[in-house]
Amino acid sequence: MYLSLNWLNDHVDLSGLEPDRIAHELTMRTALIEGFVDQRAALAGVVVGHVLEHGQHPGADRLSVCKVDAGDGGEPANVVCGAPNVAAGQKIIYAPVGTRLPNGMKLKKAKIRGEPSEGMICAEDEIGLGPEHDGILVLDDALTPGTPVGELDGLADVVFDIDNKSITHRPDLWGHRGFARELAAIFGRELKPLPLAGDLAAGAPGQDGRPGLAIDADSGCSYYAGLCVEAAPGRSPDWMRFRLVACGMRPINRLVDLSNYVMLELGQPTHPFDRDKLAGDRILVRRGGEGETLETLDEVERKLAPEDCVIADGDKGVAIAGIMGSAAAEVGEGTSRMLLESACFDAKGVRRTSSRLGLRTEALARFEKDLDPALAVEAMRRYAELLRGLDPEARVDATYVEAGAAAAPERTISLSTEMVSERLGLALSAADIQDALGSIGFTCRPGDDDELAVEVPSWRATRDATLPEDLVEEVGRMVGYDRIEADHPVAPLLVGDRDPAVVVEDHLRDALAERASCTEVYSYSTIRDRTLELLGLQLADGHPRLANALQKDAAYLRPSVVPELLMRLEMWLRHGPEARLFEVGRCYAAGPDGEPVESREVAVVIASREVDDDRLLVRRLRGVAEACLARAGCPAPRLVVAEDAGHPSWFHDKRTAQVLAGDDDRVVGVVGALDPALRARLELDAAVAVLVLDSAAVVAVGEAPPSYTPVPRMPPAHLDLAFVVGYERTTDELVAAIRKAGPKTLARVEPFDVFRGGKLSDDERSIAFHLTFQAKEKTLTDDALRSARERIVKALSELGAQLR
Repeated sequence: MYLSLNWLNDHVDLSGLEPDRIAHELTMRTALIEGFVDQRAALAGVVVGHVLEHGQHPGADRLSVCKVDAGDGGEPANVVCGAPNVAAGQKIIYAPVGTRLPNGMKLKKAKIRGEPSEGMICAEDEIGLGPEHDGILVLDDALTPGTPVGELDGLADVVFDIDNKSITHRPDLWGHRGFARELAAIFGRELKPLPLAGDLAAGAPGQDGRPGLAIDADSGCSYYAGLCVEAAPGRSPDWMRFRLVACGMRPINRLVDLSNYVMLELGQPTHPFDRDKLAGDRILVRRGGEGETLETLDEVERKLAPEDCVIADGDKGVAIAGIMGSAAAEVGEGTSRMLLESACFDAKGVRRTSSRLGLRTEALARFEKDLDPALAVEAMRRYAELLRGLDPEARVDATYVEAGAAAAPERTISLSTEMVSERLGLALSAADIQDALGSIGFTCRPGDDDELAVEVPSWRATRDATLPEDLVEEVGRMVGYDRIEADHPVAPLLVGDRDPAVVVEDHLRDALAERASCTEVYSYSTIRDRTLELLGLQLADGHPRLANALQKDAAYLRPSVVPELLMRLEMWLRHGPEARLFEVGRCYAAGPDGEPVESREVAVVIASREVDDDRLLVRRLRGVAEACLARAGCPAPRLVVAEDAGHPSWFHDKRTAQVLAGDDDRVVGVVGALDPALRARLELDAAVAVLVLDSAAVVAVGEAPPSYTPVPRMPPAHLDLAFVVGYERTTDELVAAIRKAGPKTLARVEPFDVFRGGKLSDDERSIAFHLTFQAKEKTLTDDALRSARERIVKALSELGAQLR
């Protein structure tokens, strides 16, 4: 959200206050100001110019040559201009040679079609004040040439950028009036009265030429008012256009711009309908019909649902309540009669409709906050007052039609002065508290003992001020948190128990990030329909699905974290020849009783363009699995190829194995190459391997976490052995036999080389092992190593492995 300093000044006098001070005080007391843009500084060097002469360019039909007085006492500048509306005698915005425009362009002397041009006569978009480029911006004739544009009243502005999250609970701060009220309290200045059309009165619908109006009981609308206006759309004045642009709105025409202006000023959306386009000259607020559609102003046909609140005329829907109007009743150039809507809609209802349709608007951002019902009529009166000032010929009906009723809850909160002082850690009197709360509209009356009866104003009663603690916060921020002396809290230090699965996952993260050099990524807990399609995943009946998903094409909860990792690979491989990714997250499936079943898994994906054989990546992931499980306190795993194990569809049929660990050979994960057909569908020009570990299974087989072991004082001894063995024996079997036959001093067994071919037969390969022996109290002797070697060789020979 954006705030205009010029606009705020209409409501409270902020003269003498620099923008950085205003931003600081608002941040400390009200809402986070992320920054501000001072358009006055951006327009340095740009001045008011006077067009002395205007003539046709001799070499171009659409260009003219002007003489411009810049007010500097020098010779008039020769300027080539392409605007169709430039004329002699005009006061315009002139950027001399050497000026740097807000878009970064620095003006230099130039020749355009043979004519010299010194500087520029500017359109509003060229100086960042608006979107138009069709013509130059013509200023008031009374202005003096040479006056800096940044000093012109209402032209250049200071625009503050508000962090929307910090005002989510404050409906009153979604307009300039609310922030002006805060600034008046902060700086001790008077909040100016708001000019309203005081002559408007409510009248019965359908009488004396007024339109009909009705609200269905269950429509989601508690109050609806309509004001009839006869006026031409026309162009809004520049000051209004500039303010709308500064706050992120696109000017359209005077009638529509006024509606947006009032919304940005008061925080209450209104909506103008072309009354001549309303069938039956009536409004009905109702629920959406079954199969009903409505084309909104963005030219998209929306399918309505029975729970949607719809504004309809005699035949059809003309607006989605609180969100967007339809093209069928849009105010345009031909409009002469208008009906202005101002209403109170159910906040939860409009939010649900917006979420289902995937449609967010400025109006919705306010209606979903539980607005003060009193704003509905106030916004209508403000619109009428402004329109009469802009267009004296406009006819505003003195009677508006209304249906329903709405009022903010009357709320009085009992507040103890002792509680305020205790909670804030600041000694405050009842008078201090009354001054702080009174400055922002709360009314305080003395109660029993040290109690105060605090009446909450309507603009704060709908949502955020409901408890004594809320009032303590209000007092604290208005008094100033900087007045509270810092103190060290004293409390017992308690260590809570951690979920074993979370502890294990932390160990796995450490191993993957440190030992395996993998990058952790985070994905949404939903899976996209396109991902399901590309991976050929068939979800079981009853698979968990979000009823109110943020994205229509991502409603199902993910069955695994692997799919989205695979979808990201192509992007990661654009930046390098190899990608190493992992994610730790929750997965979901349909339970037998229809309730979602949640599990947790750790998935690792490695892709490389530098490796031709994906089996090499599978071996690498096997080492990753060993490092991960060791870090989690699990015994060394082993791999078992099981063709009927029901691996997920993204795994290779022949190059996938289960990861087993523990005395009972529990399955803790799966490792394998990516299915070639899937790799082709994903357009991955790389070898890919995947490892998935089940967090719960790892916890089940995990032993005590690793503890500190002193560095051995004795040197280790190393021994390399290579064995020729048939394919019927796995590497895991050989490692297990070596460990069993080896002495207690055998600290590590590491397979490090596989050789095929040469003099070996086709059903044989040579596997080399690196053995490390380590004694704690003595140096190992040659005899001890020789004895260990003999026992290991004998044990492996019994398995059919021959020493090479």
